[in-house]
Amino acid sequence: MKSKGKKIFFGIALVIVVALDFYTPHGEEAAHFWWQIPGFDALYGFIGCFILMLFAKKVIYPLFSRREDYYDR
Repeated sequence: MKSKGKKIFFGIALVIVVALDFYTPHGEEAAHFWWQIPGFDALYGFIGCFILMLFAKKVIYPLFSRREDYYDR
């Protein structure tokens, strides 16, 4: 698959996933909590993943990284 074909495929997949996130089947119970609105779970997951990546990059990486000449000594 070429690069343009990949972009089109992932664009269509993104549209389908976002559309399915807002889809609520008939007969499903109403939301039990105020935050159960369409799209909240996806947004919460994205923000949580972003915060976890920032934490790993800014806090964990400096604790476990070594200098470039670590194995040369």
